[in-house]
Amino acid sequence: MKTETAHKLLTIQDAAHLLGLSVWTLRGWAYAGRISSHKLGKRLMVSQGELDRIVAETERPRLKDR
Repeated sequence: MKTETAHKLLTIQDAAHLLGLSVWTLRGWAYAGRISSHKLGKRLMVSQGELDRIVAETERPRLKDR
């Protein structure tokens, strides 16, 4: 079941800022199909759920204590 934050749409500029990436990188990923996006008029939007997915997929596991 999706939460309400998964449906929150962010502008590509806000999403890029949150991820620490350039707007052009996110636009490229969206048009290449690497991330899902929404085209609303002239605006390209990304859902908060998609940003959460990107962060989860790129997470590196913590090293075990020695």
